[in-house]
Amino acid sequence: MPERPTRDGWFKVGALDVTTTALLVGLGIISMFVYAINRSVLLDLAFLGPLVRQGEVWRLVTWPMVNPPTEIWVVLTLAFFWFVGHRIEDSIGRRRFTTMIALMTVVPAALVSLVQFDAVAYAFGLGILGIGLLVVFALDNPGAMFFFGIPAWAIAGVYVGIDILRYLGDRRFETLFLELGVIVVGLVTARQYGLVSSLEFIPRFGGGASKKRTARSTKRQGGSTVVAGPWPVADAGHSTLDQMELDGLLDKISAQGIDSLSRTEKNRLNELSKKLRGR
Repeated sequence: MPERPTRDGWFKVGALDVTTTALLVGLGIISMFVYAINRSVLLDLAFLGPLVRQGEVWRLVTWPMVNPPTEIWVVLTLAFFWFVGHRIEDSIGRRRFTTMIALMTVVPAALVSLVQFDAVAYAFGLGILGIGLLVVFALDNPGAMFFFGIPAWAIAGVYVGIDILRYLGDRRFETLFLELGVIVVGLVTARQYGLVSSLEFIPRFGGGASKKRTARSTKRQGGSTVVAGPWPVADAGHSTLDQMELDGLLDKISAQGIDSLSRTEKNRLNELSKKLRGR
């Protein structure tokens, strides 16, 4: 999958823009080395409802950072989170994305902690947050295709379905409700930021413009007009992700005005618009 050359990160490490997504993946990698040194440290950070009720409230925040290298799938999980996380972060901006991740992390864990389950188990890792982001991405981009031409919504449905069956079979009800809570909070938060506009049954508490993929125009302060996509694609070789990235930037302009774009995002908007117009 093509990656954009630069991103609006919080800071830079060499040529890498450290976004919220990159920071979380980086912490996940660090946790692997912590596991090699003293794995009990990671257990002190994982989520477990009874321990939260006993006062270990930091677990409500730290559980996504625990990614022990117990199997090869953890590497794929981090790569998957990098891809999906950046697609959403690029669309809504780093501050909103950080707020979204914080809510998806803390709120479901806090609610689950209030319930006394007969069987409990540690919950940890970016995999759960990644599933929540995948559901948001898939429902916001119903036409998006993943590998082998499989729709994103189908991939999301399979992932969620497998997790539900696994947690039910293992009687890990605490983890099951945590993941479902992450998905629900993710969708509700995304709706507030103009994503998943097709889910009209989810209320929007802050108002604002709805996300639309149809042609529209938005006037910036100063009088010029920005025409939103989808842009006509002159070459079938253009990436669907380029189109999605352009739509995300234009939706951000629609909701917050063009001055909300960083200089990097403005340059990227100009580059993508010319590319997809075939110029």
